[in-house]
Amino acid sequence: MAERNRPLAMGPAQILAGSSNAFSVQPTAPTTAEPAALIGATVETRLAAELARLVADEITLDAFTPALQGYVLHGHRLALASLLPELTRAEQERDQANSSADRYYVAAFNPRKPIHIGPSYRELEKTRHEIYSGGAK
Repeated sequence: MAERNRPLAMGPAQILAGSSNAFSVQPTAPTTAEPAALIGATVETRLAAELARLVADEITLDAFTPALQGYVLHGHRLALASLLPELTRAEQERDQANSSADRYYVAAFNPRKPIHIGPSYRELEKTRHEIYSGGAK
């Protein structure tokens, strides 16, 4: 049965195919390529106004649609990622400076009296001199 439905390959391929090689959509004359409009070009002035209001804290991010919130938050994430190494370095420098300031303050203005461990070198020398020179006076 399948053999009956198959055409016999006795002639040229174009004759066997018939009109199956013809285009179903005829080509039209080429048009001049106009530059595509940028995404959001039709609402640019409105978006610029809303961005100015957002920067001025007149509105919050909740006033935007989820898609616009995504654009704003994506830009924020990119900015944060680009500044993160510098921010980390500045925090480390700040922590080191605070530690040094605390250490210098304690060294300069320690309210406790210094702990004396035994007699001073001068007292030891005086005692040695008295012992070896014939006794204490």
